[in-house]
Amino acid sequence: MTAREQHERSLPEMFVIVASTEDANALAPLGERDPEVRPVLVATGPDPMAVDEVLDDLGALAGRVLLVETPDAGPVAEVAAMLPRLDALVADDVPAVVLVRGGSSTALAATQVAVWRGVPVVAVPVENGSALEAANQAAIAALVATQDAPEVEPEHVRAAAAAHRLVRERPEPGTGPRVVRLPTHRTLSA
Repeated sequence: MTAREQHERSLPEMFVIVASTEDANALAPLGERDPEVRPVLVATGPDPMAVDEVLDDLGALAGRVLLVETPDAGPVAEVAAMLPRLDALVADDVPAVVLVRGGSSTALAATQVAVWRGVPVVAVPVENGSALEAANQAAIAALVATQDAPEVEPEHVRAAAAAHRLVRERPEPGTGPRVVRLPTHRTLSA
């Protein structure tokens, strides 16, 4: 293993939850190397294989693929299937931060797991979603607001700050940097 590979492995992991093909298009640029955090794209949601295919087409390989047994069975079945899988992933790999986008049922489940496990969450809002997605985004924001920075390990706080920076600087396919507004009601300093 080279020194660069050793350094990259020592960086805190940021799980980027990619729950749809729209998420894949928006979040694929976050799979790039970063000096402060190691992004791991997690292809999941109701159709994780389609998500993985879009990520592959964009040149952003998924670090993890979480399959569901009952695709297209609705949001309740999606959450019921995703909660134990996401919980096992977060408990086993212990990422420094989890990034979710929008208000999908998978994003809500990932947020619930991360908050319960004490892992900081960075939530990227999406406008013009369905009423269910808007309600889920509100629930995600409420869960994120319950996290107290003093209770989070300093390396996780730094990783969350790096995740915020990555999202703000995230390039859109074929364009330059794009600014994404994130909730700023919490402080990320330890």
